[in-house]
Amino acid sequence: MRRVVVIAVILAGCTQPRSERCKSVCGREAECADSTKTTISFDEKECIAACAALENDAANNAARVVKHTDCVNRQQSCAAVLECQ
Repeated sequence: MRRVVVIAVILAGCTQPRSERCKSVCGREAECADSTKTTISFDEKECIAACAALENDAANNAARVVKHTDCVNRQQSCAAVLECQ
């Protein structure tokens, strides 16, 4: 999902509305990225913007956002959260 997120951010700019779902999932991923000291570059604001853009694209990507959110919410460990696609 991170690759899709980067592409969506580029396409969406900063004008997308921020959904609570996106804030929640991106917040958890940011906490996990910080706490595990991962080498993955993670920007919470970019994640939220990209997530919102994908969420608003009901034809193609909204289901991917739901699937990713469900994965993150099911995980107990940060390592597992960061593995969600």
